[in-house]
Amino acid sequence: MNKRLIPGSLLLLATACSTSPEPQAELAVNQTSVQNGSVTQTMPDGADPSEWSQARGSILRTFAFRALEKGLVEQAREYLTEACEVDMTDTASHAALARLYLAEGNSVLALTYAERASLVAPDDPEINMVFAAALAENNRLDEATATLEKTWVTLERDPQFARAILTHYSAMGQTGEAKKFVHRMLTEDPTHASSWSISGDMMLAVGDLEGATEAYRKALEIDPNLPTPESIQLKLGGSTSNQDPMYAAALAAEDQGQLEAAANLYRFLVESKPLNNEVRLGLSRVLWAQGRYELCDMQMVNVASGVRGWRGHLLQAKLDIRFERFGKAKTSLMLALRERPDLKSAELLLAYVDQHIAEELTDTSEDT
Repeated sequence: MNKRLIPGSLLLLATACSTSPEPQAELAVNQTSVQNGSVTQTMPDGADPSEWSQARGSILRTFAFRALEKGLVEQAREYLTEACEVDMTDTASHAALARLYLAEGNSVLALTYAERASLVAPDDPEINMVFAAALAENNRLDEATATLEKTWVTLERDPQFARAILTHYSAMGQTGEAKKFVHRMLTEDPTHASSWSISGDMMLAVGDLEGATEAYRKALEIDPNLPTPESIQLKLGGSTSNQDPMYAAALAAEDQGQLEAAANLYRFLVESKPLNNEVRLGLSRVLWAQGRYELCDMQMVNVASGVRGWRGHLLQAKLDIRFERFGKAKTSLMLALRERPDLKSAELLLAYVDQHIAEELTDTSEDT
């Protein structure tokens, strides 16, 4: 198994929508029909049942991804559920369904499917990330942390996965654990640019812009081509004169309201530059503008809290409000206001969120 984490494939739901069925499913495609949203197939004589189940699962996933692209979430869920029933070892469908339930706030069902996938592929880093997220959402924080750190060792300390761990600690409010993790990275790999950039991400997450700038300065001394948050670039006196032409085109299309063109450009860039957080944030903004909130939410999972900037924090807060995750929304808004204290939209949203949290506390006390 390839031990390197492929960040783009973390969101199978977002990236597999344009893929065609896998080669093993070609025969099955020819004998597949869709009636009233259900997939009907006839297994050819002499076909191996196991291979047929895998082929059918592949087709169901393809239909699910295409349904999601059209915003048909309920239909996508049905396809993925059927794929899981057809083949209990179909980890891709189980993980995709778990992500979908996480995005919808159904943590119990998310954990059910993530755990099944983990039992089949206990060393798969992609699945372990979903499993850890589901554990955390079910308040099994120690197990979530243990799953992530076990995978961290398996991945030979992949920098993108390190950001995922940092995001986990940040989301759980475990600042002390985040600092210990970063300190361990710097102690073990002080000559790696990623160690310093991740240290910078952690400092940004806690509002230490000066410390983050110094950490990124050391990272850039090692690797001048390292992707750098906009706030750090401005602090270091950098410019965007060497901006990727395709990224510039995506930004221009976004500014002009050409959302479909911008989405296509950003998707291509996400595939070719999966470690570039600015690109993934751009795709997230466009998905939000298109009203594709589940896909937007899934993209934001891949962007560590420390590199989102105030715009990213504000977008995450809007997503959290939409999905009624008011506690997380408050955290994102506080981070946005830490970078931009005069941000009126964040202040208004924070007042709205505080009101909802107070109402929830009142309802809870009345019930007891």
